Amino acid sequence: MLKKCVILLLIISLLVMCGVAVSAKTFIRLGTAGSGGNYYRLGAGMASLWNDLFPDLQVSIQATKGSANNVDLLADKEVEISFLSANPAYQSYNNVGQWADREKDRYKGMRFVSHVYPNPQNFVAMEWAPEIKSVRDLKGKRVSVGMLGSTGENSWKKIMEILGWTYDDIVEEFTVHQTAIDQVRNRQIDAVIWPDAAGSASFTEIMQTGFARFVDLDDDIIEGMTKEMDFPFTLPAGAFPGQDKPVKTFAGSAVLAAREDVPEDIIYKLVKSMYENQEFLINVHPITKYMVLEQALNGQPFPLHPGAEKYYREMGVIK
Repeated sequence: MLKKCVILLLIISLLVMCGVAVSAKTFIRLGTAGSGGNYYRLGAGMASLWNDLFPDLQVSIQATKGSANNVDLLADKEVEISFLSANPAYQSYNNVGQWADREKDRYKGMRFVSHVYPNPQNFVAMEWAPEIKSVRDLKGKRVSVGMLGSTGENSWKKIMEILGWTYDDIVEEFTVHQTAIDQVRNRQIDAVIWPDAAGSASFTEIMQTGFARFVDLDDDIIEGMTKEMDFPFTLPAGAFPGQDKPVKTFAGSAVLAAREDVPEDIIYKLVKSMYENQEFLINVHPITKYMVLEQALNGQPFPLHPGAEKYYREMGVIK
């Protein structure tokens, strides 16, 4: 009987120890965007890297509606870290623009981690709409502007403000990337306009249909869109198939952000591993060639996370 009790106690002890080991894992949820976009692809690669390097972490990716949704997820503590576009990040943190009427200080818990890459606004028109030579020619056309509430849709709303338009002026399509690609193949839309990185899979597929051509954005649109965090940008020739000339547009910074309550040591090792494993990340997506220490603080829309600051000071990025 005593022997059975001892064995039982040993089993219970082992179970308790296993439970402690399991509970010691820190769970990190990474907000991305739609499954066809750069954020999702990069997020999957980063999660894989971090899970391999750090047994004490369990990083999972979360598909979202993009940056405008991600600031809410950070504020509501539904993710620990997230990709953001710098402009909506800046506006939400400072309660300006479309966030002016939101709860004051709701977004003050967001912290900057790293610049990732420039994110230009891409504008393509289809061969069956040769009259589209300017954004103003989109009036009355079928236009994919991104998912409702996404960074792309919010950028389009700002463009409409400059034009003095409303959604009554176009036939809008609120779609994920893959749906927009299918609509191009099926000749169901006349134009696509939303931000995506040079060489992105979505616009590569759109251009590979042979139906699309890039269109320069008007100077007054670029001027109006670059008064806060965005900046004038020239998409280099050859960034996409069939795009043999530079394209005039604007861009924002795609950044990585975290909640302020994520421990310093966790953010420190995540940032350190990103910059020490850039070759791996470039294999995940070549756009990460822009993620270099010299540009680590580009597009910073709000205060730096202490864990990131510690690493940047060690590397001489911050003196």
